[in-house]
Amino acid sequence: TKAFEWICVHTGGRAVIDAMEQNLALPSHYLEPSRLSLYRYGNVSSASIWYELELIAENGNQCGAHRPDGNLPDKVRKLKRGDRVWQIAFGSGFKCNSAVWQCMRGSP
Repeated sequence: TKAFEWICVHTGGRAVIDAMEQNLALPSHYLEPSRLSLYRYGNVSSASIWYELELIAENGNQCGAHRPDGNLPDKVRKLKRGDRVWQIAFGSGFKCNSAVWQCMRGSP
């Protein structure tokens, strides 16, 4: 996206991730960190956004390679200095919290 290089969505379930992807018109690989977190750890509530941030730091945009039926982009990309990460989590009722982080140093 133009605003963020990475997005971490609360893994409240596949439907939540699918709805975010569809409503934000994101490329299919963009929420792979969220999908991989759900695949590996299940729904760990809003804490999932921290698992996803670690998955981005480890795998960059190649998270889809680590789960069945994962989606991969055309070009490999790692987390780089200056990248912006949007973390968004949902709570019960009509609650939504988000934070934007800027990477101070890239992944090795």
